[in-house]
Amino acid sequence: MGVKVCFTADLHGNTEHLKRILRCARDQGCDTVVLGGDLGPRGAGWGQPSDGKRIRDVLPHNDDGTIAWDHPDALTYMEEGFVQQRQWLLEEMMPLLEAHPTSVYVMPGNSDWKAHFDPGGALHKHPSVTHARDYSSFTGFMAHERKVRIVDGEGQTFALSSIDDFIHVPVLGLSLVPISSHKKKDWERRDWRWQEENQIEAGSSLDGFVCTRSGSANVERIRLNTEPRFDCDDDEGSIETALDKVVRDTDEVVDEDGNRMIKATIWFVHAPPRHTVGDLTSRGERVGSVAVRAAIERYGPRATFHGHIHESVGKHKGKFKQDVSTILFRQIGQLRDRRICQVMSVGNDFREEDPRVIIFDTDDPSEAVRVKCA
Repeated sequence: MGVKVCFTADLHGNTEHLKRILRCARDQGCDTVVLGGDLGPRGAGWGQPSDGKRIRDVLPHNDDGTIAWDHPDALTYMEEGFVQQRQWLLEEMMPLLEAHPTSVYVMPGNSDWKAHFDPGGALHKHPSVTHARDYSSFTGFMAHERKVRIVDGEGQTFALSSIDDFIHVPVLGLSLVPISSHKKKDWERRDWRWQEENQIEAGSSLDGFVCTRSGSANVERIRLNTEPRFDCDDDEGSIETALDKVVRDTDEVVDEDGNRMIKATIWFVHAPPRHTVGDLTSRGERVGSVAVRAAIERYGPRATFHGHIHESVGKHKGKFKQDVSTILFRQIGQLRDRRICQVMSVGNDFREEDPRVIIFDTDDPSEAVRVKCA
């Protein structure tokens, strides 16, 4: 037996869903829980709105009926949402995670404001929270260590541990998503290094809002930069660069047959890979990441777990697993063999009555099951 994991994503501030997910993880005997992004409420509300209003019902409109995102009221709405999200994370989420008997890893998603998860932010200041330890410097957890651990959304390898602390499994986490129509841009990036503006998905917007870098306001307007340039390891780097960097920074291992393999063979990536069970929208569009798909094929993880697109599993009639063929290298530059990675999407939707989770054992993630939490 390895480490038994409960994975889910896309809570969007639904406190009742979180309660049921943690209860399910406990009943299933899971060693740990991974919350894979989009944890806090989207806007200035908590969970499922009781009044049924949508964002277009509260924001001003242009003459053509589109939302006037350049209107001062739109910035005010985002600032109010920033404060509401912080309150939910601290007042709703944290008490539940503190009371849970096992460790819980929290990853931000594209709907989560970056400042709340960064060092010095609201969560990091909480006495029960620590940063997920980089696996490269991992030496095991002490029994008294804080149980709630924040994963670096820019990309990190860290260790999942069994309840008895005897088993430690390296995994990879990444929160970045391709540029989309959403207006929060803290975690949006160009998909691949040389992607240009005319290659971005139709309907996507470069204009939006990010956490304030300086000053007293919480949120500021931004226009993302997609000019062709040499990619770099900073906030304007692509998803392709971020994945390459986090894999490169993790030591490789060599198996008994001489195959070079990455240590972190289980990945938690908020964005699903392109053309899989995780990336089909209700409009029939494929919006998964090309870079995530290419990295899976190149580096050959055993299994990857995703959220972000709530409805894709439903569009696939409940199918949440898909085999993706990957390339395995015996020596650098010499094609050795092909192996299969299982790509899995939790397909959780905070607006539905019942939340969904994926339960799996790190020794054999292919046996993962998708569970409806009662």
